[in-house]
Amino acid sequence: MARGLQGVMLRSFGARDHIATVIETVRIAPHFVRVRMVSPTLFEDVDAEPAAWLRFWFPDPEGSSTEFQRAYTISEADVETGRFAVDVVLHDPAGPASSWARSVEPGATIAVMSLMGSSRFDVPDEQPAGYLLIGDSASIPGMNGIIGTVPDDVPIEMYLEQHDDNDALIPIANHPRLQVHWVARRDERSLSAALESRDWSDWYAWATPEATALKHVRARLRDEFGFPKSEIHAQAYWSAGRAMGTRRGDEHPDAAAESTVAQQDPTASGQVPPPRGSWRAQAAGRLLAPLRSALIASAALQALITLVQLAPFVLLVELARRLASGAEAPRLWTVGIAAVTLLGVGTLLGAALTLWLHVVDARFAADLRSRLLTKLARLPLGWFTARGSGSIKQLVQDDTLSLHYLVTHAIPDAVAAVVAPVAVLVYLFVVDWRVALVLFLPVLVYLVLTSSITIQSGPRIPQSQRWAEKMSTEAGAYLEGQPVIRVFGGAAASSFRRRLDEYIGFLVAWQRPLAGKKTAMDLATRPSTFLWLIAVTGTLLAVTHRMAPVDLLPFLLLGTTFGARLLGIAYGLGGIRAGTLAARRLQNALDEPELAVRDADAPRGDAPATVQFDRVTFGYRPGVPVIRDVSLTLRPGTVTALVGPSGSGKSTLAALLARFHDVDGGAIRLGGQDIRSLTADELYARVGFVLQETQLVHGTVAQNIALAVPDATAAQIQAAAREAQIHDRIMRLPDGYDTVLGAGSGLSGGERQRLTIARAILADTPVLILDEATAFADPESEYLVQQALNRLTRERTVLVIAHRLHTITRADQIVVLDHGRVVERGTHEELLAADGRYRRLWDTGHTVAAAREGAR
Repeated sequence: MARGLQGVMLRSFGARDHIATVIETVRIAPHFVRVRMVSPTLFEDVDAEPAAWLRFWFPDPEGSSTEFQRAYTISEADVETGRFAVDVVLHDPAGPASSWARSVEPGATIAVMSLMGSSRFDVPDEQPAGYLLIGDSASIPGMNGIIGTVPDDVPIEMYLEQHDDNDALIPIANHPRLQVHWVARRDERSLSAALESRDWSDWYAWATPEATALKHVRARLRDEFGFPKSEIHAQAYWSAGRAMGTRRGDEHPDAAAESTVAQQDPTASGQVPPPRGSWRAQAAGRLLAPLRSALIASAALQALITLVQLAPFVLLVELARRLASGAEAPRLWTVGIAAVTLLGVGTLLGAALTLWLHVVDARFAADLRSRLLTKLARLPLGWFTARGSGSIKQLVQDDTLSLHYLVTHAIPDAVAAVVAPVAVLVYLFVVDWRVALVLFLPVLVYLVLTSSITIQSGPRIPQSQRWAEKMSTEAGAYLEGQPVIRVFGGAAASSFRRRLDEYIGFLVAWQRPLAGKKTAMDLATRPSTFLWLIAVTGTLLAVTHRMAPVDLLPFLLLGTTFGARLLGIAYGLGGIRAGTLAARRLQNALDEPELAVRDADAPRGDAPATVQFDRVTFGYRPGVPVIRDVSLTLRPGTVTALVGPSGSGKSTLAALLARFHDVDGGAIRLGGQDIRSLTADELYARVGFVLQETQLVHGTVAQNIALAVPDATAAQIQAAAREAQIHDRIMRLPDGYDTVLGAGSGLSGGERQRLTIARAILADTPVLILDEATAFADPESEYLVQQALNRLTRERTVLVIAHRLHTITRADQIVVLDHGRVVERGTHEELLAADGRYRRLWDTGHTVAAAREGAR
């Protein structure tokens, strides 16, 4: 395609030419060339996102002055030096891109446009269950970029259509959970038929094969497997027998390609219909299903009410026209009374609709909050520990408020914002179609500029969200650390200021190129712009006697409001989007698996406080175990310590005993009974915790100690406090045991620990999980905490998560974990004598301690 017209269109959306110089070409496969280039300006306005592509203008191989636009994925990028590379599939007969790639020499230049387009891959905030990548050799560069962003524990299934015997020689990025399937192309259905017939729930599909193959792939993903539209990226990178200059790639050297290791073609799906999956992205529809009829009715009613509310203004305009034309008084009275009547009716109908929607929302919200609170009470503790308090607060408070706005206001507001300008425009066309047509000019400018800004801002939006989260966290840490910053100097402050400057620099780099367009968009939507257009056009028509001057009144009174109505549409749709996202999060929370209580097994006759891990396996993601086949017995009156390097599974194994999560394989038994057959109350009456991070609730000291035993007497509470070595400190508080504690309790870390130990002593559970409670205590506090722990662990089954080995030298059993497996077990002396993993951990700990002591 000729460069001229399309170039103008692309530049109107913010694209500009950059000159790239070829550095070298590398033949990666017999028909696959990597072209490395450098451009000093390209990365000034290009972000090298995974699967992002560039538009090149290739010369005509026949020697004419025409240039052909083709798009190729960035396969390598070095932003600092301006170097980058693209991969080109060589075809025969060769098109413009293939001809250029075959013959280009180092030093040659080519024009590159910076507009990226929709194929850029944005890393999701919440990883899907897996990635289904579908394409061919032309898709491999883009897919390689995607693979590089996927965490190691997320599975990837890649289906590649093979058009050439050498396709399998194209290198594919490595990933521990990548499975590659090469599919020989027999016809356009081969690729879609090769997709495994399975449950693809919560997977994300990236499909970029040839156009005819894509049609069948997309149909199968959507119609048979149930993929929602939002979870499919489908784009043809090329079309057999046709150049795709107006799209991402050319005829065969496609815009992007992925790579994998070759395997046998999978068999086509059998006659049994494949299972339809379910996706988190569809959750909003499930939550709002009971409101579907009400929301549709509210939209229809709001459309009618909007017309009724507009009618008085139209009548008032007609009244003004009649006044200007000298109409008789009775006719004026009739129009005026009708306008006032409709104004009242519209107001009453609007109020009635709002009242009805609030009633509907109140009933729905009451049921939703009840379901949500019930659900939260049944979720495993691991669900809460994996999320911060801010996330749960957003779910319970902010998202329910967003849902309220969606039900009661967002949909009516959006409908009114759309219906009102359309109705006004229809009326104005009836008055005079020529002036009404002129009003489309600023509307068209607004739509074009909005589209341009959206395209240019595409890569920046997820970055801005991540920046906002990062700055919020760092600002909180900066404010909390003010005492330390002021005492020890400004290094931390300067670090925060530097990060703040980086954030401001990001915003400036993002917004500065858009300033002109935003200014133009603001000018286009101002009432004065519409007024100026109406006045000029109307005056020209009036002075040439092609329009009655009185007919300008409707345009002057109603036409100038179009700008505000355009902005109203954006705000209304924004409210719907926010409410829909809130509904999705709420329904996903309601869909979380609960800790079901199983039927009890036959009793085994174990002592009540005996804990047995029986071939336990667990992973946070399916197929990625972090605990592997662990068997372990904890007997009453003994202390078992878990040790190992960071990430070895110590905390996870202990959390499984507390049933923060359910095991994937094997069983954990307490007193011979599978803990999955115990209710939460039964389990936590037998298993207690003392964690490093102490948690005090807002309440009195007595209430904090008696959390597990709310009916405990004052004498019992004080006895527990004495045994925990904290009674004397409590008595020095302003109101003793009645002192209200909160975030700023005034207690030191060691004192807070002793308070939680008193809580555990009062709970008197036979099994105790202890996350080394003295790790952050000063020497005096550590002694008191240790004394309290000695009392607490007496005659109990204790499981200790050890961070400092010298604190567990007297443990009855030390278990060494590595990558989720038990690699050693025994007493301190036995493990030192074995000269294995434990001995190395012990020696390392002593070396670090000696270094710290020498540095004092």
